[in-house]
Amino acid sequence: MTPLADALRRTAERLRPRRDAVVEGWTRALAAESGDPEARSFCERGVDALLDRLGRGEAEEMLREEAMEAASAAAGGAGFQEPIRALRELESCCLLALVEACPEPEALRESLAALAELGGRRLTGLLRAHEQETARRIAEAQDQAARAAERTVDLQRANDGLRRSEAQSQHRADQIGMLSSVVHRIVPVLDPDRLLQEAADAIQSRMAYTYVAVVILDNEGILVGRWSGRRDVDRRAAGRTQGPARGIIGRALRKRAPQVSADVAKDSDYHADVEGTMSEMVVPMLEGGEVVGAIDFQSERASAFDLDDVAVAETLAEFLVVALRNARLLTEARASGV
Repeated sequence: MTPLADALRRTAERLRPRRDAVVEGWTRALAAESGDPEARSFCERGVDALLDRLGRGEAEEMLREEAMEAASAAAGGAGFQEPIRALRELESCCLLALVEACPEPEALRESLAALAELGGRRLTGLLRAHEQETARRIAEAQDQAARAAERTVDLQRANDGLRRSEAQSQHRADQIGMLSSVVHRIVPVLDPDRLLQEAADAIQSRMAYTYVAVVILDNEGILVGRWSGRRDVDRRAAGRTQGPARGIIGRALRKRAPQVSADVAKDSDYHADVEGTMSEMVVPMLEGGEVVGAIDFQSERASAFDLDDVAVAETLAEFLVVALRNARLLTEARASGV
């Protein structure tokens, strides 16, 4: 049995007395998002299966099976946003239950770290399956285009359509790859401030945006966080940002919804803080319906962000909310043990 499986086995034992609370919390979260009347039955099966597998020390086997199921679902055209949301809500419910179930700081630290690693690996497996399926479809589109070109020049229009499809698929592959890269990079990070920096760096380096910031609201409503920009942007290096919520970020926080500005020169709310920015996307980070922060993307290209970018950014924001909660809970557990 691996060290992770052993730690998760003990975590399952600590969670078992709180099983009903986990099911109830997960059911409320999923039913509120989907309106599915069968949510409770799904949650009961999911929690029981998770506790059973972890309790038997079968974490690695469970991860392999989930990876195969994700690959099959991706091949069938299923999306990845809903499964990620379900995993995020389950992890959140387990974390809250553990805080109540573990009076000993050392036990809480072990369980939080084990669940954080398990959650990261589950998300990575899900995203990798969709990334591989997207890559397969890109190769298929390229092959179809090549065969069409060999047959006749009269199929130029079809080829153009295939090229557009290939470009869209490549963009989606880049988005999924970015999600996977960010998840892989920040899962081991359990310091809240460093987590913000790692997330900003991972997003910016993978997607080559002009500027990316991950910011959170402190107790006084001031935005604090970390940002990362290209070498040639005005700020030139990763650093800390702090101040009141204004500009398009402020609008996203007020509306509790993503905001996309295709041309910032025409947006009265735009606050010019990065030279050369032409378009901006801000996605709020929500926890229990309350705004806790935001992810800010800026590009030197006009109309750089589409609906797929918004959907992926929302998924990323949800993951970061859970990752930050993990880091804070572990920090509090360490402090209580001093």
